[in-house]
Amino acid sequence: MVTLPKETVEFEIKKANDVVRLLSVTINQVRKGEIDPRVANAVGYLSGIILKAREQGDIDQRLKQIEQIVLSKGTQNVTSLYT
Repeated sequence: MVTLPKETVEFEIKKANDVVRLLSVTINQVRKGEIDPRVANAVGYLSGIILKAREQGDIDQRLKQIEQIVLSKGTQNVTSLYT
């Protein structure tokens, strides 16, 4: 199994820009021969998963906000949300 050295600094991902930075660093490491392309492939794959998970979390949060608005206004005012 190919892995990074244990002393490799952890990379915390809090937002989409962090993924972009990680992928940029990883691409350059592959180009320089510093890491195995299989490791970079795993980083890319997992980055896609974390981005989708965060996007889904954002969608869930927005949906809850819309539901709260609808419930607070009553069903007769639902059409006003879209006008």
